[in-house]
Amino acid sequence: MVRKFKFVNSIFSRLIIMFLIIMVPMYILAIYIYKWGSNTVKDQILNSIIAQTSYYIERLEKEVERIKILQYDCLNDENLNKLAIRWEIMDQYDINESMRQLQQRLFSIKSSSIYIKNVSVHIFPLDKTISSNTGVDPISYEGFKDMRVPVNMKGAQIIDNEGTLFLSTFQENSYINSNPLFIIDIELNREAFEKELNQFNTYKDSSSFLINLTNNDIIMSQSDSGNRIFTEDIVVSLNKEKSYGTMYSKIGDEGYYIVYSKSDYLSMVIIRYIPEEYILKPLEKFYIWLQVFFAVTIFIIIVYSLSIYKLMHKPLSKLVESFHKVENGDLNVSISHDSKYEFGYLYKRFNNMVKKLNTLINQVYNQKILMQRAELKQLQLQINPHFLYNSFFILNTMVRTGDENLLQFTKNLGEYFRFITRNSSDFIRLIDEINHAKVYAEIQLIRFSRRLQILFGECPEKYHSLKVPRLILQPIIENAFEHGIEKKKNGAVISVNFKDWGERLDIIIEDNGNGMTDKSLAELRRALEYDGQDCEITAMINIHRRIRLTYGEKSGLFVDRSDLGGLKVVLRIKTKKEENDVPLANCG
Repeated sequence: MVRKFKFVNSIFSRLIIMFLIIMVPMYILAIYIYKWGSNTVKDQILNSIIAQTSYYIERLEKEVERIKILQYDCLNDENLNKLAIRWEIMDQYDINESMRQLQQRLFSIKSSSIYIKNVSVHIFPLDKTISSNTGVDPISYEGFKDMRVPVNMKGAQIIDNEGTLFLSTFQENSYINSNPLFIIDIELNREAFEKELNQFNTYKDSSSFLINLTNNDIIMSQSDSGNRIFTEDIVVSLNKEKSYGTMYSKIGDEGYYIVYSKSDYLSMVIIRYIPEEYILKPLEKFYIWLQVFFAVTIFIIIVYSLSIYKLMHKPLSKLVESFHKVENGDLNVSISHDSKYEFGYLYKRFNNMVKKLNTLINQVYNQKILMQRAELKQLQLQINPHFLYNSFFILNTMVRTGDENLLQFTKNLGEYFRFITRNSSDFIRLIDEINHAKVYAEIQLIRFSRRLQILFGECPEKYHSLKVPRLILQPIIENAFEHGIEKKKNGAVISVNFKDWGERLDIIIEDNGNGMTDKSLAELRRALEYDGQDCEITAMINIHRRIRLTYGEKSGLFVDRSDLGGLKVVLRIKTKKEENDVPLANCG
């Protein structure tokens, strides 16, 4: 099974993450520019509104100041003072002429400003009121007290008398505790104020208010929607130190930006309510462009990801997958492609590498097989001369003495030489290998019947047909006989047992010989584990290598001390293959 790389560990994911990391500062910069731009535009709009409002209140302040100058200048008018002081010694013509000239001056004052509705002079000694609008009338003494300026009132001293705005001044009488000689009052034109105030209502649902700071009353107001949204809390929360500024307030469900401009001279403040949506409306383009930027960057990320996936991830995954197949033993893999770029070169070199690897493996495999067969043939031809000579001497003795075991002996000897000299398949059934070992054991038992005992256990039936290399069991028994018990005078024992572990079969060959020294046992173990070609190939090493070539690295010969006192050799055949146990030889 081909192992897949996790997404987080792939180059593709790292390139995407790196690209996103690069894009994050751009996103942050875009959001910062949007916030900066929107705040700048909002501030510019609010500053423009503040400038308009401040200009209005400053212009109104200057106009009222100019009117006050005209009013104070009128106090010294010659005709007015003559009528107030010398009216008793004046004839009727002079009185009428003075009143006419005074009315003309009052009319001139009224005509000098659109904010003036009427200019009146109340002459108490004459008991007359001269008006720029109505001429000469008797004095109406009602309401004069409300028109008197409070003692602590400073600045322009505008009086709000039941909704009518007045600028009042008077000429004091020289007599103590007496009424003034005359009073000059200027009635301000509310319509002109309202008209000027209405010019600010350029936004739907906006409102403008002119507030008297003395008592926080509304002097006049203009509302585009007709909805009076003014609250006294707004006036209370105004910055006392600044003459102008902005505030934000929620009124109901609607948000409003509040712009104000104060005049200490007039003791007034103009307050403008502008719906939030109209302040933010110019920012919609910023927001739209921000959305366009995000959409474009997301599109770029998608295109970049798809391009990287197609140009790098897929070809690289194909190459990695092919390497995994080779790693798992599939040497027939080949990458088909039509790429002319770097991956095309890599694919071509990979295919060439697999071909060369196949060639090298075939060469090594064939060399191993040939060496294995050569070693086997050499082993087959290496018939122990001592065993051969002894067998013929025993045969001669048995013929001369007429031994009853002669027939069985010759039969076993013939079977033995036939098995080791035949050139049939290199792999045989395990039961046939065991039977050959038993034939060898019977020959040795006839030779050394008085001092030798060879015991064979039962091989599990399921392993009878297991294919094994030829001559893997008899040479081990022969080695035990030659090096373990041949010189033993009596009581020599060789045992062959079989142990089934489910996943492997252990064939255990033990003897009760004189044993081996620790040094000899260590040398034998090193010889079995050494994989070089420069060592002497003995029967044991030959068997060990052939079993490993056939059944994998966890199979082979394993040596230890036997409980019988001699050497124990475990011939291990691992029947269940693991991923790493890939045999080079075909045992079919």
